Amino acid sequence: MSTTVRVAGIVRGREIDAEAVVTLDLDAVVLSWANAAAWRLDLDGIEGVAVGATSLTVYLRDHDVLELTGNESLRQLANAVTESACRVPELTRGLKSFAAVPRGGGRHTLVTTDGTPSMLQSVHDLWFAPLLAARKAVHGVTDPERQVALMDGAVLIDTMTEVAARIAATLAPESTAEQRAIEAAIEDEAASMFAALHQMRLAGEAVRTGDSDTRFADWRRWVAAAFAVFAGADDAWGAIAEIVVDA
Repeated sequence: MSTTVRVAGIVRGREIDAEAVVTLDLDAVVLSWANAAAWRLDLDGIEGVAVGATSLTVYLRDHDVLELTGNESLRQLANAVTESACRVPELTRGLKSFAAVPRGGGRHTLVTTDGTPSMLQSVHDLWFAPLLAARKAVHGVTDPERQVALMDGAVLIDTMTEVAARIAATLAPESTAEQRAIEAAIEDEAASMFAALHQMRLAGEAVRTGDSDTRFADWRRWVAAAFAVFAGADDAWGAIAEIVVDA
């Protein structure tokens, strides 16, 4: 979509007040001027947007602001910018343990010789299930607040703590003392994941309650924390697998 707007504001110390045609490209808001080269405002450089009845305010890095005034189509443009800027990326790319460990012999095999799931397979699936479910829930969702609600850091802290307890109960069903020791060991190995979950919770609160001028920036911090959560869970799995095979 494209629409003619009046653009007023300051960018890099330069004051602007002129007419332009605004369009949304794949990764940028494009302002095309009649007598000058077009400006590409990369989505990664937009901190947030605020929309009025016939206006769109674009907040850029370094406190630069552009006010676009036109017609009601700017509301549609604002929604499209948010959808494009706030797509959750693939959170498991480059991680090794979210996929099943290869079949075969050795202490870390995920299937027994007769092809039935092993204890390690069961624990592996239990450990990663909440994060994979959260990732699936936000797939295709482009509203930042909805994403945060679907992949809530506070909920995942409780869920992953419960998972550690369930793994411990599975490995030592007849000894509560041993269960507590295993649970503590798992939480210690996953310390970086839990730390990232706390950061994700805080970033999520900022997305939900923060101002529109920093909404995209807050969302990016939330995504960065989510990446760290998945990486932390992936890193912890090797040590958790050792706990399983040694139990």
